[in-house]
This record gives sequence, structure tokens and C-alpha cells, in this order.
Amino acid sequence: MKRKMLLLTLALPVILCQNSQAQTSSRLVASSDYSSNGASLNVNDSTAYTYYSNNRGGDLTHTMKYDVKTNWTYVGDTAFNNNLNYLQTFDANNNILSTITQQWNGTAWVNATNAVYTYNSSNQVTSIVYQSWGGATWVNTGEDVFSYNTAGQLYLDQSNTWNGLTSSFLPSSQKIYYYDGTGRLLQEVDQNYNTVSGIYDYTSQVLYTYSLITNTTTYSNWNGSAFVNNYMYTDTYDSSGNLLTDLYQTFNGSAWVNQILHVYSGFTSHMPGVEIDQIWDTTGGGTWDNVKMYMYSYNGFGQMTSSVGESWNPGVGWEFALGDPTSYYYYSSYTASVKSVVANNGAANLYPVPAQNVLHVDLNWNEAQTATIAMYDMTGREINKMDVPFGTQFSGAISVNNLADGMYVIRIEGTQGQIVKQVVIAH
Repeated sequence: MKRKMLLLTLALPVILCQNSQAQTSSRLVASSDYSSNGASLNVNDSTAYTYYSNNRGGDLTHTMKYDVKTNWTYVGDTAFNNNLNYLQTFDANNNILSTITQQWNGTAWVNATNAVYTYNSSNQVTSIVYQSWGGATWVNTGEDVFSYNTAGQLYLDQSNTWNGLTSSFLPSSQKIYYYDGTGRLLQEVDQNYNTVSGIYDYTSQVLYTYSLITNTTTYSNWNGSAFVNNYMYTDTYDSSGNLLTDLYQTFNGSAWVNQILHVYSGFTSHMPGVEIDQIWDTTGGGTWDNVKMYMYSYNGFGQMTSSVGESWNPGVGWEFALGDPTSYYYYSSYTASVKSVVANNGAANLYPVPAQNVLHVDLNWNEAQTATIAMYDMTGREINKMDVPFGTQFSGAISVNNLADGMYVIRIEGTQGQIVKQVVIAH
């Protein structure tokens, strides 16, 4: 299913818009994905997000400024297995400096890729260097270099590839952006670098048009002498700015042909409660046939908490079918503070491991503070939570007698630090 309105920022890389994030005081801490077998839901994977600062957050519509993101996949209907781990670092302005991706090799996390960011004085990203792990050091593979006009708008994104022989970046492709007088994006022109001629050749373009109730995004390819239409999205809105429909069409050489239609309704702060996906049936004069329905729910901050998909069964109606997706999203509130929080500003000892009936927690902070200790299952559901009084030391116990065997996450959040650990329960 396409999530254009929820997950993407129109045309521009999402990292370029990260500093415009609104302070929601609520951030995504976990998510879980399921698929239907027609009668019940089977878990597919689970993801947890850890933040070491109360000045950073993120959700599905804002840049995720987590320190650690860990993904587990459910294998063989028996247990969660480590899958991917992501580590991010930040500068004093909470700009992302690096994002490391790690893969699980069966016994440990192994570095895979890295992205290194630089910024200008306006906190706009000016370059991203992409690297792969060479076994001992990071090896450059490519980069994007971003340029801005006097209005602060991105007008050039140059992609370069790394040449190991010359130890330099060589031009590969570029995107050029054009705006109208009000700052709206009108055109994106994509070009590839021609190593023979030493110039950039056209490859494709994207055109944007706007009205009060209709926006269009038209994609076309360069045929050597002109741009030829390829496909187009047309979005319609109501008077309140709610997205009502998103139409996808392809060009057959002479006319636009309907393909997919997304219909939205039941809005909460411009976020839809229902999405119905339809495909164009050319039979007769042509009609739209239902395919899938998604039902969304949100918390008090307007952040999505669930997405439930059902399939259309002609003659029956909407029902769960094999493969229908369901996702749940879990959030934690926070209050931004001036002081930066340091990762692991203390130590926690959890025992016994595996725990059978009681899990003991011995906590030692580097500086006195209050805290909370919360336990989550691997779907991100909070099992229990306890308050820790002001001080540098604390000893407590969590009853796990009624919990199912498996892996759990213990999140200790103090006013000056945070500790996250995994524990195993086995009765």
C-alpha cells in the first residue's frame, strides 16, 4: 500500500526537512507489524526506538531522531530474532551527524552501511556521504551534495560516486528544482552525467501544478529530444485542506489511463481515519473496483497508533484475507529540556537472567535524579511501570510470574539519562 501522504515529504528528501519538525512532546518508541491468515493475525516483526535526549523525538510524519533503532523479525512462529540495528549521532543543534546500519550475523551486530551528514549555518544539510563497512574501516561509496538559493530552498542535489583509484568523488547524476514566486515547487529536472561529453544529459522530469482543490504531479522521461509523459498523480482536497482522493494514471501515448484510486475520509486533524484503495476495471465503460480498506487511529497528538487493512470480497464485503497487514505504533510523552541527556548516565543490573518469577533491578546513576522503569513485550506493549524516587541508587523487583516466556525490553528513563536492556523470561 502506498503511504505517500503519511510517510513522504513532497519531492524533497525527508532529511532536508528535519529541522521543521513540530514539537509534539510525544515520540514513537515502538512499532509492530502483523499479517492476516484470514482468521487471525500473525506477527511479522517489531521495532524499538531509544532516545538519549529529551530534545529529540520523531514519528511517522517527522524525521526520526532516535539514538538507537532495533528491528526484530519473528521467525518460524517461535521467537523474535535480531534483524537490523541503527545508530544515530547528533550535533549540538540536534542535527543528525551519522546513521549506521548494522546487521545481525547470528552472534553479534556487524556494521553494514553509514551515512555522514554536514550542515550549513541554517542547519540545512549540505552533504551526505554514503559508506560501506570494509571489515576494519568505513569505505566511501557515494555522496549527495545539496545547494540552496537565497530563499533557503533546495535547488540542486548532485550525486557523486566514489572512485577508489583516484580517492575522489566523480559526478554521477543531479536533480535541479524550480519554484514559483510563492515558494511552491514547480519542476524537478533529473540528469545523468555523461563521462564522454563531460556534461549532464536529461533523463526525466517532474512537474507540479496547484489549485485550491487539486494538485497534480506529472512524471515524464526524456526521449532524446523532448520529455514524454509517463505517469501522473492527481490529488483532490476539500475546503479544509483534507486530502480526499489520490489518483494514479499512466500515459498510453495519447491519453491518461486510470490505474489506482485512493479515497480518504473520517479525518482527524487532516489525518484520514479510512482509506479505500480501488483499481480501474476497463469492462464496459470502466468502473472503480474496491481492493483494500485501511482503518487508522491516532493519539491525542495526532500521531498514528494503528493501521488495519482488510480486503474486498465481492458479494460479501470487507473481510480479513491472507496477507492483509496490521501495524501498531506506540509512543512516549516527553518534555524538551535545555540540558542534553547523556546515554547510559548510569548502570543497571538485572537478574536473574533468565528470570522465572521475579526480575530484580539494581540501578546506579552518575547523578541523583528521578526515573521510571517500564517493561515492554516485543510488540511494544507496556507490561508494567514503576516510579523510582530521587537519588543515585535504587533496588526494586518486577513480578514476571504471569508473563509468557520470551524476550522483553526494560526501559529506564531518568531525568538525566536513559538505559535500555533486554531480558529473557523462562518459567
